[in-house]
Amino acid sequence: MALFAVFQTSFLLALLSLRAYQSEVLVEPLPLTPESLNVSIDSAHQYLNLQWSVHSLAYYQELKMLFQIQISRMKTSNVIWVGNYSTVVKRDPVLHWSWKSELPLECATHFVRMRSRVDDAKIPEPRFWSNWSSWKEADAQKSLGRDPLFLFPKDKLVEEGSNVTICYMSRNQQDNISCYLEGQQIHGEQLDSNVSAFKLNKVSFIRKTGTNIFCKVDQKDVIKGIVLFVSKVLEEPKDFSCETQDFKTLTCTWDPGTDTSLPKRSSQSYTLFESFSGKKILCEHKNSCNWQVDSDSQEMYNFTLVAENALGNRSVSVLFSLTHRVHPKTPYNLFLKNVSGTKATVTWKVHPIGNYSTLLCQLDLLGEGNVIQQHNVSIKENGEYLLSELEPDTEYMARVRCADANHFWKWSGSISQKFITAEAGWQGSLCFCLEGPF
Repeated sequence: MALFAVFQTSFLLALLSLRAYQSEVLVEPLPLTPESLNVSIDSAHQYLNLQWSVHSLAYYQELKMLFQIQISRMKTSNVIWVGNYSTVVKRDPVLHWSWKSELPLECATHFVRMRSRVDDAKIPEPRFWSNWSSWKEADAQKSLGRDPLFLFPKDKLVEEGSNVTICYMSRNQQDNISCYLEGQQIHGEQLDSNVSAFKLNKVSFIRKTGTNIFCKVDQKDVIKGIVLFVSKVLEEPKDFSCETQDFKTLTCTWDPGTDTSLPKRSSQSYTLFESFSGKKILCEHKNSCNWQVDSDSQEMYNFTLVAENALGNRSVSVLFSLTHRVHPKTPYNLFLKNVSGTKATVTWKVHPIGNYSTLLCQLDLLGEGNVIQQHNVSIKENGEYLLSELEPDTEYMARVRCADANHFWKWSGSISQKFITAEAGWQGSLCFCLEGPF
């Protein structure tokens, strides 16, 4: 019994020691300084791309962490941007983050450093920032060559109304340099003895071939130019609507608004996404798209139309029941028969629309351009109606259009036929029809 008591006491002491050790692990500040920081330059898109690692995740498979990033320009003491990036860090990961520069990166050397702290509920307060990493330099000027004058950015594409920063870099501090926008001199801010920057606010669309900007060295035959491509603003599609004529195909249409296309640049594209089925298609046209109706008789549709170009996207959505969006095709084979002086029989046919084939057709009788009779007729495939109270030897027009009888959406197109009633006393049944269409 005494031996059991000793064993029990030893076990409890060991358990308390383990919990105390775990408690120390939880509250001890973790030395998670970002390591192996690397900075690369994406000149085409004016991004600084950062890559780094965090080692020392000894006790956890993953931790939520916060990284504070500093970016300096020209010298490390000139900090131009400070921001935080939050992410979940797994054991021995490689992390990525990018920063977009308003000033073309070729016109100034940039420096980057970061520090981190744990931002995870598994680690109780207080939580401490790590030490800063060492500064990393990003210098795009090293690859520019030895030309006496450079102007950036090259062939930049922006949306009308944007703010754009351009800059020049001169190899000779003594040069007097003048810059021009569409022939008008512009004035900027000198960043150092070799670099000046110009901020263009709310740039306007001038022409599809771009806006011309150039700089020249006074009294020297040195000139550099760039083209700034300004596109029209991509608009949200207007009047977005979908309908069917046969329950086999849904036709969606919209007004795309202003065309944003530029020479040698891709125009806006349109993608149609249906959320219930999870399907999407790339539309072939800028103002319409055909969607094949599945045989599984899906009733509800939730479409999102996305307009997209190189600078962004706009979207619009519509939710509807398929049976509420029936737009029948135009009736056909409209004829007049048994035409007498006071009566005439009108016949016509309609295109079938699957199982939902009951149509409400509107028959108008026109005389001298005015509607003098109007009749509603429910039909399946063939329509027929007897017109009466007509005047002998008179020209009329019969006109027919149809809509879904269960859920009115839109009238179909109209078909019409002119005819002349028989003279008074005529007992025949001929049709004095006039050739159309009308």
